[in-house]
Amino acid sequence: MDVFTNWNLIRASGFLAYFLLTLSIMAGGMQKLSDFQNHKPLLMELHKISGWTGVLTVVFHGTLLLVDKYVPYNIVELLIPFAAENEPFHSGIGTLSFYLFLIVMATSDFFMKKLGFQLWKKLHFLVFPAWVFMTLHGIFIGTDSGQVWAIFIYCASIVLITALLVMRILEGKVKAVNSHKAS
Repeated sequence: MDVFTNWNLIRASGFLAYFLLTLSIMAGGMQKLSDFQNHKPLLMELHKISGWTGVLTVVFHGTLLLVDKYVPYNIVELLIPFAAENEPFHSGIGTLSFYLFLIVMATSDFFMKKLGFQLWKKLHFLVFPAWVFMTLHGIFIGTDSGQVWAIFIYCASIVLITALLVMRILEGKVKAVNSHKAS
């Protein structure tokens, strides 16, 4: 069996992109938690590197779909959300996810100072719908989604991202209460 078939590379690049972008969100979220303040520079690098590597992996994933013989996509189907003949909705949310991640990465690295902190922060939160769309895209269009290992990856990621969000929200509320009591 040839491991490096186009089909295997499409599947592997999809899961690799999912892992990297999930890792990026986790590293970004963790650097805001008080327990991880001593690791903030490392988490910031991990956040940026895994984010850009994840976005580039999505580009690789899409490029492989262009040359796939079994379920071929054309450039319009890849770039225009919901235009694909194959699974138009699930393909479309994958495309939207890519665009949202790309907006977040580009505004963070190239336009943050021009946008100002408040607008940049609002745009940065687009990672959450992007991640949800990416998760749904993988679950519903991925051919491996019924495999135990894939179910584990998706479930573990959902639990970890949700737990991180809850911890950030709770820590923010505790800080606000303590700040209010101090004044």
